[in-house]
Amino acid sequence: MKTLRVSLLGPAALLVAAALPAAAQAPRTATPLIDSMALRAHTYYLAHDLLEGRGTGRRGADVAALYLATEAERLGLRGAGADGSFFQQVPVVEATVDSARTGLVVTGPDGRRQEFAYGSDFIPNVGTPTTLVPFSGELVFVGTSREVLAAPGRLPALSGRVVLLAGMFPPYIAAADTLRSHGAAGVIHLVGGADAYQLYLRSRGPSRMSLAPEAGAVSSFIPNVPAIIASPSLERVVLAGLADSLAPNARLDRPIIVAGWRADVRIGVTVRPVPARNVAALLSGADPARASEVVVYTAHYDHLGISTPDEQGDSIYNGFSDDAAGAAMLLAVAKAMQEGPRPARSVLFLFLTGEERGLLGSDYYSVHPVVPASHTVAGINLDAGAPPAPNTNWRIAGGDSSTFGAVAIEVARRAGWEAQSTPASPNSDYFPLLRLGVPAVFVVPGPAPFEGMTAETSDALRRRWDHYHQAGDNWYPDYPYSGLVRYAEYAYRLGMEAAAGPRPTMTRRP
Repeated sequence: MKTLRVSLLGPAALLVAAALPAAAQAPRTATPLIDSMALRAHTYYLAHDLLEGRGTGRRGADVAALYLATEAERLGLRGAGADGSFFQQVPVVEATVDSARTGLVVTGPDGRRQEFAYGSDFIPNVGTPTTLVPFSGELVFVGTSREVLAAPGRLPALSGRVVLLAGMFPPYIAAADTLRSHGAAGVIHLVGGADAYQLYLRSRGPSRMSLAPEAGAVSSFIPNVPAIIASPSLERVVLAGLADSLAPNARLDRPIIVAGWRADVRIGVTVRPVPARNVAALLSGADPARASEVVVYTAHYDHLGISTPDEQGDSIYNGFSDDAAGAAMLLAVAKAMQEGPRPARSVLFLFLTGEERGLLGSDYYSVHPVVPASHTVAGINLDAGAPPAPNTNWRIAGGDSSTFGAVAIEVARRAGWEAQSTPASPNSDYFPLLRLGVPAVFVVPGPAPFEGMTAETSDALRRRWDHYHQAGDNWYPDYPYSGLVRYAEYAYRLGMEAAAGPRPTMTRRP
């Protein structure tokens, strides 16, 4: 097919082809830039059981970091960390939940007390030692985080009250600041069903991590207000109280004080420091006049570690697609740039720790960058799983925050693909770069059918291989790598364009 043939051409060939009349563009073949066998090998190692899910602060993550540094050394990249090493130490603290000191009581207007247990009925959301604390107060429903930000003036007095929030904070994380500034004692997230609650239960695990105070960094993802996530059993009780507070035929289109209902939440944690580190590798640019400027690729190498066993008893969350695939693609892109035409500007390959724990590695990097923001031209983040077939449609998250979004769309167009910009969200490691003022995008495979497939076939393929945040997100020998090759090809093309083209500029801060 024409799209497939065009997608295999190098950037220089694309420019030449675009300048020729259609009749003069003869069929041609080209060696793929991305080594699919290298992708297989890297993901096999990084997602192996012996790495125990690469949990932040655990031995498996240290082994993964050493592997990435070793591969970067083998490719001829230079260490961009302290003293020329490949490592940047990230100070992290871990707060382990003490189940004996953690519980919840909901009291109704008739004085009846209902007790709920940690784990089966609720879990603390991500937090720091200053937000993983007890809280209590009368209940008040405020809608979604988006509605909180859209109309903060409609909020009632929240001092000493516990907020019921429909859904989670992201992508409107600033709603946490709004609730805190209005005096909210804490938040109960209503996530709407057993499947959603189980996903958070598995993802959060038995502890919470945050940057140590000496890091000097402000989190992009961790809200600054105490918060818990409700199970369906807890959600049913508080929603029953909310229903009792509504007038007949009233609509939930405004905040509602749940009169006479209160929650008392106990949270107890034990805090300790844990080791963590980013891996930073630099490829020097070919143009001496621009080699001091850097394009940065980001992908996190951590995952959930050992957590809640699934139905098969598997407790190792290997994280093949999230984000062993992203780390493998960065190595594949580095190999392509090292062996093919060298990029004009330098390129930093940044493998980040603690993404699953709240963007810890990227938040720390944004305050302690190994390359100053003034010398960082653009950022490209790969953390959208492993598509099992080639995409022809892409979403450029954060693309409307800078002129780099238009560049990403144009690079896709020249390859025969479609791309659209969407707003930035604090859900992956590009967000701290944007907040720092670096034009950064998160390249996400779009929902359109895969190349040469129907929508039904594409959806079936996604269902077969999508094991997001599940213990079944493993490496499989029959996994089709053509989608990861395409994903990495797009990232390579975009990086080469950023390394050669005009410097992008920010249009808005997230």
